[in-house]
Amino acid sequence: MDINNAIGWSKIDAFSVNRSKDINNLTHLRSCPICGSKDHKPIHELSNFQFYCDSIKSSKRVTVRQVSCQNCFALYLNPCYSDYGFKILMEEAGRSFGSSEGRPKEQIEWLKNHGALIKGNSLMDVGCYEGEFLAQLPDNILKLGVDIDLPAIERGELKFNNKDIEFFHGDFETFQFSGSKPDTITMFHVLEHLPRPVDVLKKLHSVSQSTTNLVVEVPILENSLTNDICGFFGAHHTTHFSKKSLDNCLQMSGWELKEAFEHPEYNGYRILARPRKAKLDNNIFPIGDPNDIDLVNEYLENWFEELSIAEEHLKIVKPNSNIIIWGGGMHTEFLYQNTSFFNENKNSNFIIVDSDESKHDKTWRGLNIYSPLVLNNLNFKNTALVVSSYGGQESIILAAKKIGVPEDRIFKIYDEIRIC
Repeated sequence: MDINNAIGWSKIDAFSVNRSKDINNLTHLRSCPICGSKDHKPIHELSNFQFYCDSIKSSKRVTVRQVSCQNCFALYLNPCYSDYGFKILMEEAGRSFGSSEGRPKEQIEWLKNHGALIKGNSLMDVGCYEGEFLAQLPDNILKLGVDIDLPAIERGELKFNNKDIEFFHGDFETFQFSGSKPDTITMFHVLEHLPRPVDVLKKLHSVSQSTTNLVVEVPILENSLTNDICGFFGAHHTTHFSKKSLDNCLQMSGWELKEAFEHPEYNGYRILARPRKAKLDNNIFPIGDPNDIDLVNEYLENWFEELSIAEEHLKIVKPNSNIIIWGGGMHTEFLYQNTSFFNENKNSNFIIVDSDESKHDKTWRGLNIYSPLVLNNLNFKNTALVVSSYGGQESIILAAKKIGVPEDRIFKIYDEIRIC
């Protein structure tokens, strides 16, 4: 049997699915998440943006609009996802996001050097997911994990039942915790996903003791220049921080910045803060930095230049009878939204392959998603494979070659990866 004929090749159909009437329940308009002002102006907008696979039960498409607060210059997503929207839109995100290889080891070493892993101390990881990070910490400290994803916590309890991790389920603003107040609280690349960062930090302040160390890491505008077509204003982030806006969040929630660290290998701005000695003052108003607007303009200029370079790379993929997209995650949606690739190849037939088993036997904009194993013994005479990933580009290329995809039929978007 010709395996090419056995695969369900199809043309992209942007509107064949996701026509549910519940679209208006996914998002809502909001005020500035830092100062509360309703005065803002749009920066960038993507319409009909789809999160991951198609759905016939409920829509997963929204307007992704980035705005700038005219009072404190904070950058944020507006409209923002409702609680229901988070559930629908992020139901597959657990496998699509995660720490890059090597990051937990560096983070743990950093915590050790800052005295956070002393025998007998306690550490609470907020946004712990399945507890992978906590499981790598020394056994002689008390490990606490908090997450809003109940299935992830349940998987973590089964996976790490011998690691003495105590899990707590709940919203980061209201979760119930009655144990001894932790010595250290960590939030590595979590705060930017949350719609009410000040309220979350206030909650963490309420479960802290006077000597608790708060360690937060987020991407920041100052280090936002990237050649990734997804860009700094990722659709999965609800608040986009600069150094000043993060400091405003800390001040308004009762924390005092003690140390800041900019990671040289990726856009990771790590701060260490402790509870401010003065009583929490609800009358503090944030002061923005007008320089943030200049940084936004610089970022946008760079991003559009990088998009034009990506377009040139994609033009090398001459129209083929069949095109394989390796990558069923958000990067492929950005490929659809920000480039002319699918329009230029509208007469081609497509499939998607992805190593994430949860995506198999599903579709994205009408295109079937398979395991990469379907590429075995595939005839690549009139078939191209396009790598739709940023950080995973090189590993995908290696995997494709190992399966047997001819090197001259593999096309990549990026000449270099500048992890951001």
